[in-house]
Amino acid sequence: MFSPKPALLKGAFKVLDGVSRLTNLPEEGKGPWVDDKDSKEQYDYVILGGGTAGCVLASRLAETPGVKVLVLEAGYSDEIFSSKAPASYMLKFDTTDDWNFVTVPQAHAGNRVMKQPRGKLLGGTSAINAMMYHRGGPGDYDEWESFGNPGWSYKDCLPYFKKSEGFNDPDLPATHAKGPLTGRVRKAQYETHDPAYHGTEGPWQMKLISYLVSSLTCEGFIRANVAEGVAFNKDFNGETTLGVNRIQTFIQRDAVRSSLSRAFLKPRGIVPGGGSRGTIRIVYGANIQRVLVQMCKGTKMAYGVEFMDHNNAVRQVRAVREVLLCAGAFGSPHLLLASGIGPAPQPSIPHIHTLPGVGANLQDHLGLGVVFRARNRCETMQQGMAYGGALRTLFNYVLRGVGPLSSQVGEAANFVRLDDIAPDFVAREKANGTYKEMASGPNSPHLEIIFAPFYVRQHGTIMAPDTKIHYTMIALLLNPASSGSVKIALKQTEKGQRPEWETVIDPNYYSDSFDARVMAEAVRFIRKLGRRLNQDPELGGREVYPGEQAVPDSDEQGLQQFARQSSETYYHPTTTAKMGPGSDKMAVVDSRLNVHGIERLRVADASVFPKIPAAHTCAPTVMVAEKCADYIKEDWQGQAVEPEVARL
Repeated sequence: MFSPKPALLKGAFKVLDGVSRLTNLPEEGKGPWVDDKDSKEQYDYVILGGGTAGCVLASRLAETPGVKVLVLEAGYSDEIFSSKAPASYMLKFDTTDDWNFVTVPQAHAGNRVMKQPRGKLLGGTSAINAMMYHRGGPGDYDEWESFGNPGWSYKDCLPYFKKSEGFNDPDLPATHAKGPLTGRVRKAQYETHDPAYHGTEGPWQMKLISYLVSSLTCEGFIRANVAEGVAFNKDFNGETTLGVNRIQTFIQRDAVRSSLSRAFLKPRGIVPGGGSRGTIRIVYGANIQRVLVQMCKGTKMAYGVEFMDHNNAVRQVRAVREVLLCAGAFGSPHLLLASGIGPAPQPSIPHIHTLPGVGANLQDHLGLGVVFRARNRCETMQQGMAYGGALRTLFNYVLRGVGPLSSQVGEAANFVRLDDIAPDFVAREKANGTYKEMASGPNSPHLEIIFAPFYVRQHGTIMAPDTKIHYTMIALLLNPASSGSVKIALKQTEKGQRPEWETVIDPNYYSDSFDARVMAEAVRFIRKLGRRLNQDPELGGREVYPGEQAVPDSDEQGLQQFARQSSETYYHPTTTAKMGPGSDKMAVVDSRLNVHGIERLRVADASVFPKIPAAHTCAPTVMVAEKCADYIKEDWQGQAVEPEVARL
């Protein structure tokens, strides 16, 4: 058996994706801009970005008959093999389906330039992420409301979480209309949920992991946590998020990723729509340049968008009702700044409106992995993904929907508080006056530890150095004290060329040293779990990276340095156009997601989060889009567009 090599795996999936693209039939309503046809249409809503939020918003707005929705997406279809097969998501990084963002050198994280993968295809990052469905605890959303955002408490948000969700009850038999469509084997003890907190009629399919072999290692992880005093949690998305269990995922009954494109825009009759629904036009290859804003009756009002089509021709399109910005925590502030909306004038861009919070307060979840060698007889995903088992793995997935490719790798997790796993640390920090309570309340976690039955380092670019069997435990810093910014800078272009702007991302990781101290405690707790796992007769657990001899628990500075040198983003950037009342000078949108001071312009994506939740941010982003759709419908119910506004 040989260890898999990233370049060869990526090459193989590139071939499979090429076959997918060649065999996919053209889809009506989706495709590049056709000027002779598209320029003659009038659209009620223009959505900037066909990502996670944009797909939801388009589908929901088109529920109103007669409404016309235009979605401008820079990428292309996500109906490709590497986006469908759950385990292949890390192979999408550094491809044409990734924006390939990087940070500026991180002064407090080894001066590294760090990757920031984001999806550049229909469905956005929901088409390339790890598919973990985790909303966060109730306290996170109650805190959002406490910041001056009425209607955003957990009680208000829960119905919208449930609205989108098509939870597949694991107790249903294969003969049931919503039963499993794969050859999976039930693990009833760990496939638990609380029905009161889940929706079953929404288009976004949810289920529990189905890969049997790696589930055995996950069960060992769960037992080790329980032995360390971490309670078993029936449902992370239920009454409390604290504890340990298997992860719920947005994977369909047939073991295909349930991206938000696949969930909300793929079903029959949605695109292009018509009849009892409105219509949706999705334009591929649209590189959005700016939002068009004009004074109307003394009010600044968004009336359209300028973009470059797939042939780099400059186009403008107008919105009869609203422009809806759904470009994500990097893209949305970029487009606002490029449109002259932000804290200060940009060179060569007319300044339209001052909003100091645009691009400020970037928050993200850092992850830090500790790798363990398992016993030789232990089975993990590594065997199935290695050369010797790769063909069998591919056939098992395509024909039966099972095996390593059906897994999204991070199959189990715990959510814990520092008070419980490191009480001495908390007491010492409080005594020194350096403790920072960043969680939203006493029932909200500080850390998540993900169990991956695989060798995971640097976004999957570093594979196991030998043929041994490994697993990884990854600590996520859920409530960072550090925050950063998103800005834009003029690219170097040849004389006479149109100016281009690049996104300048500075998460400012570990600028607050408290974060590094918390991650040092996370490593110590992971090692406790590793020692428990080492007692498991099947699993075992000897740390190989970074190694206890290389960085012992007693070396506080060494552990902090390991965190600063080895942490990576875990793909949850938020809060760069945050929601808040007008009295909050850093707020960009109000509680109904209208941009302060600009009529008919809203933002609906993770950038509007007032604070990053202790969650995997795809689920709350979908919830935000669901609420935004209802706000828009309410605000336009029974209203006609004034003729002079329609002519802008």
